[in-house]
This record gives sequence, C-alpha cells and structure tokens, in this order.
Amino acid sequence: MVSTQALAEKNCKDDLSCLICPALHDPVQYQTGAMKLMKELIPGKDRWLFRTMVDLSTDFGIPTERHADFARLMQTFKSKGIHVAMAIQPTRGLMHRDKLYDNDKNKFNYKLATAKLKLLANQMRRAGAVVPDVLPLIESPPKEDYFFRRDHHWTPQGAQITAKLVADEIKKQPFYKDLHKTNYKTSPGVFIPKMGTLNEGLQRVCGNNFGMQYVQGYQTIPENNDADALFGDMPEPEIVLVGTSNSAARENESKQFNFDGFLKQYLSADILNYALPGAGAEGSLLEYLLSENYDAKNPPKLIIWELVANYRLGDELTYRQLIPAVKGGCKKPLLSKTTKMSKLIEGQRIELLSNTADNIQQLNTAGNFLDIKFTDKNLKSFYIFTYYDNGARDKVWFRRPLIVTGGQFHLELSRSDEFKDANLLSVFIQPTQAVNAPISMEVSVCH
Repeated sequence: MVSTQALAEKNCKDDLSCLICPALHDPVQYQTGAMKLMKELIPGKDRWLFRTMVDLSTDFGIPTERHADFARLMQTFKSKGIHVAMAIQPTRGLMHRDKLYDNDKNKFNYKLATAKLKLLANQMRRAGAVVPDVLPLIESPPKEDYFFRRDHHWTPQGAQITAKLVADEIKKQPFYKDLHKTNYKTSPGVFIPKMGTLNEGLQRVCGNNFGMQYVQGYQTIPENNDADALFGDMPEPEIVLVGTSNSAARENESKQFNFDGFLKQYLSADILNYALPGAGAEGSLLEYLLSENYDAKNPPKLIIWELVANYRLGDELTYRQLIPAVKGGCKKPLLSKTTKMSKLIEGQRIELLSNTADNIQQLNTAGNFLDIKFTDKNLKSFYIFTYYDNGARDKVWFRRPLIVTGGQFHLELSRSDEFKDANLLSVFIQPTQAVNAPISMEVSVCH
C-alpha cells in the first residue's frame, strides 16, 4: 500500500500541488494592493494558475447605458475619416479552459462567457467598428499557449494568432487597398523569461512559486533591410495601434510580445504604436489623441484598439474625454479664464471659470466641452464641479494613470436630462493631490 506521504510527494513531483497552501482560499489575502485583482487564485493542470474573478469572468459587453456613447465615439472617428478596428482579447479561461481541474470547472460558465463575448463583438460592429470573429479561435484553441501559464499577458504566439485574425478582417475592408504598403518579415528573437503576476501572487500568499516559463520571442523588420527602409524618408504611418501592455513596444526585447510587428507583417503596412502598460482601457488612446502625433485635420486612416474582453467601457467619463479629443480639442474658446496659484492643497475648492453678471453667455449648446490646461503635468487626480442656472451640479473625478501624460484634459458637458436646458454658470476644481509649487490653470468652454 502506498502511504499518504508518498502519494503527496509523488503529486508534488508531478504537478507541484504541494506548493499550494490553504491560504489561497482565504478572502483576507485579496483585500489590498495588487492582490485585489488576483482573487481567487486556483491551480490548473500543467502548472497553470487562474484568477476566478478575472480569468473565469462572464461579465462582457458594453453596458446598456453606454451603447449610445460608444456609437457616438465611433461616429466621431468616422466624421474624421478614421476607421477603428477592435482587437478583442479573450480571457484566459476562454482560451485555456482545458487546463482547469474537473472540480473547478463549475466555477466557469463557458457557454455564458462565449455568448457574452459574441454580444460584445456585435455591439461594437453595430456601432461601426471593424471587429474580427474570435469565436472560432475560442472553440478550437491553438496547441501553443495563447497566454502565459502564470501571467495575465498573452505570449508572442497569442499575439501572432490575434494579429493574423485582426489583419485578415481589416484586409476585407474597402479602405485597406488605399493604405500605403511596406513588406515586413518576422524572425525568431530572444527567449522571453516570464515569472508571471499570478506566480508572484502565489509567492506572496504561500511563499512558493511554480518557477519561470520560457517562450520564443520574435522581432519584425522591413523586408528590404537597408538603410533607406530602416532610417530613410518613409511615409508617416497611416495606422495607429493603441491598447494595453499586451501591445506595448518595449526597449527590452525580452519583454516584447511583438503584436505590432505581427500586424505590420500581416497588413504589409507601417504602424505607429501608442499602446501603454498600466493605462487601462482607454489611456493609450487618450495619450495618442492629445499628442503632437494626432492631427484632426490630417488623421490616420485606421486605429487598431487592442482591448481585453472584460474591459467593459462603461465609464461615462471615457467618452466625455475621448470625443472632444477626436474632434481636435478647442479651436475657438467661447469663454476662457486663467487662474494662477502658488500651490494647491488637497481638498481645496477653487473657482476656475465664471459665467455671470453682465457678460453672461448661453453655454448650454449640445457638444460644448471644457478644455482644461495645467502647467504642472503631474496634477492628474482632481474633481471638476460644474454648476448650472437651474441649480443642478455635475461632479466628475479625473484619475489619470501615472503613465499617461498630464497637462491637458477635456470634459464634454453632461448630456443628462437634468442639464439639457440649463446654462453653465461656473467651474470649480478640487484637487485630490497636493501641488507644492506654482501652477497655472486655464479653463475654456469650447464647441
């Protein structure tokens, strides 16, 4: 008879299950910091780790109250001659459900998740976006690891598969033939070592981890590998890529998943990569639209927006910032004021703009927005209060990620019914961070 200890040692040798501790199931472990997004870590076959809250989620789809906003955003892009293609990334549960142990499969409703992902794609298509069909990929996953086994990012293989899917759909569109073409080739690069965020969570809770995973990396260069192709006067890219750390270009090749490179190869087109790690769903898109590289009078022909499926795009502020930015910001202010302060105190409320007295203007036109500029680009966390002549007040909290550039903010005036026929009277700021240096704040009402 095999002893219990011997059986445990055998199991540990086979799948390292002995490294899993009971504390992984303790809710207290997931209450603070980075562990909030790790809830709840469970082991899978072949040394996989999953997060039940994120990887096994079925909560996809743009919320009903934001359907019109997403459609307005797509229509605004269209009005500038910009096509938008959505590169939706399925969850780790959808792509690697076969790695779940039998006793954990009831924690993931695969049919519901698939239906909700299809709903999301259809919502975006109806709004005017180009969206490839990822369902065949989910129903017949590739043999290679689409995701890292213990990390939330896709592998270079996952990036390549997705790039091919996205490129194939774009090439079906009438506008593709008008894009400037450049041939690219992809070659194996360095091997990528990945400890993994989920592995780090395991280490934090149990004091153990499953070790590193190594995968083949890739690099993409122009096929005509000469000085003119690499450094010469090539046309400005007509395609812009925005998205998350899955798409971001890295100086360190061992951290590069090469999604932009695979897109270049499959589309035979150059790409300007604005994807950012830690910028959320829309942070990199905002970064691009507020940069010198975006010209509303000479915009790109295509924006590829890489988006994780469970980013629901449900925050109204997303659209109230992006839509004015797509339009090109403020052209001619209707009303403007600059306020200078020696410093800002957290929680201090300051009036930045007043529309009263003898020179009052009618500022309730649909499409009006605030253009806000700070000389201190580190001020990224603050409330904006707008007050109206019917007694209504709109309160908005800006919390821009650290990696996204500050200094310039837009805020579309609220389209809610309570503000429909009301006139804007004043604008206040209340910082939720201190600024211990002189700062100039300019606020304009624009259309």
